[in-house]
Amino acid sequence: MKKNSVLKCLMPLLATVLLASCKDSLPQPDFTKDTPIVELPTASLAGNGGGNSMDVKAAVQATPYDYYIYVNYAAPNANPADVAVTMAVDTAVLNKFNKANGKSYPLLPAADYTLSNKITIPAGERKVKYPIKFNTNLMDPKVTYALPLKIVDASGVTVSGNFGTLNLLVNAK
Repeated sequence: MKKNSVLKCLMPLLATVLLASCKDSLPQPDFTKDTPIVELPTASLAGNGGGNSMDVKAAVQATPYDYYIYVNYAAPNANPADVAVTMAVDTAVLNKFNKANGKSYPLLPAADYTLSNKITIPAGERKVKYPIKFNTNLMDPKVTYALPLKIVDASGVTVSGNFGTLNLLVNAK
């Protein structure tokens, strides 16, 4: 019985020593050496090579429907200067997405949305809202459209290879 009691006391101590010794053998990654990138973050990467997408369920209304996505400066430290980001609607992004996913989403007609091709991530900031206005009263509610966005320039900062494009799958309800 005494032997059992000693083992019960030593087990937590032994576990602590073992876990503490593992800490040094698995050092934390050093993110301070990472190159900054600009990206359009999404909840998850599609993983099939077709690019990322987000569903947008927009209410049908007489005035434009306001929607926002984020443009992110991903780096260990905040950006030291303003980062001017140039965006574009790119049909090649949509074609790649449709092919990889076996879909045929039509391009959202230009009259159905308004967006700026430029946005600035201010110095010291990590992300900024990128506004898009959808003219839902012009959309066919039976159709899910795609608005394929691509970061084409980021003031010399690297554009993410995984999150540099985004297909917004827009449906007016």
